[in-house]
Amino acid sequence: MLRFSSQWSLEAKRDFRNTPVVVQHNYHEHHAFSDVALAALIDRHPRDLCDFCTMGEDATDRDSWRAGDPGDLSGEQLIEAVRNGKLWINLRHAMDRDPEYRPIYDAMLDDMRKADPSFKPLSAEAGILISSPTAQVFCHSDVSETMLWHMRGVKRFRTYPPQMPYLNRDDVEAVLHHDQTEDIPFDPAWDADAFTIDLQPGMAANWPLHGPHRIENQSGLNVSVPFEISTPQSRQLNAILFANGVLRRQFGYTPKSTATTGLGAQFKGVINLAWKLKVKVFGDGKKPMPKSETTFDIDLDSSNGFVDRNAA
Repeated sequence: MLRFSSQWSLEAKRDFRNTPVVVQHNYHEHHAFSDVALAALIDRHPRDLCDFCTMGEDATDRDSWRAGDPGDLSGEQLIEAVRNGKLWINLRHAMDRDPEYRPIYDAMLDDMRKADPSFKPLSAEAGILISSPTAQVFCHSDVSETMLWHMRGVKRFRTYPPQMPYLNRDDVEAVLHHDQTEDIPFDPAWDADAFTIDLQPGMAANWPLHGPHRIENQSGLNVSVPFEISTPQSRQLNAILFANGVLRRQFGYTPKSTATTGLGAQFKGVINLAWKLKVKVFGDGKKPMPKSETTFDIDLDSSNGFVDRNAA
């Protein structure tokens, strides 16, 4: 009987969460990632936890990312549309909420814990990404720690150091305050400094917290499992960045430090807790971030898998 697990080199264990690492696994051989199983998952997964998107060709044109409507197409039909078109499906929380996928989620999380005893997740969620052979994901910075387990197809993964000029911490701060999405400006010249790898089935990648990254699929129907993880370290740094945002937005003071130790960090920790308590009791008065407008319908007869709603 095949045992599903991952294999970590000594270097991967040492560098996990500190520098980009790649590990090997055999979860991609699980029947749960077959067309039949994924189609059934799409059919039963709550539609309010599903995203259907497309995008343009230019890696700098993040505004070309658009949301679409799957209509009443079945899971089998949607997989065919993705295989033959230019589409991206995100089944949010599929791994941690669906009873058929939860055991795989638990095993993957255990693999990460075994690789690094200091890795102590406070919470974690994982979905399933299904995307076309020519799809891409624009450069962005996650506020959680992330590990991407790749199952099918080939995708070129690039990540950049979480520092200027690749990352402005003000952008992360703005995400934490819900002022913007996780997409960030991108310069193609940065690719010369990127950690780049073509992820094959049976590979998984991890990179430092807030590390900007982007993806360009190379071939085949792509299937991946992204883990978004909150740890004491990520929560502490995000609390400092959130407090910096409070000082900037509410008091007109521009903080210069993101240090997580020292008196300044302790003061910002108090600000973070006090502000979140205020929001919990009184609300923050902000409107929720608007949802992306639906601009296309998935269409099996279209060469790119969809038809624009404003098409003549």
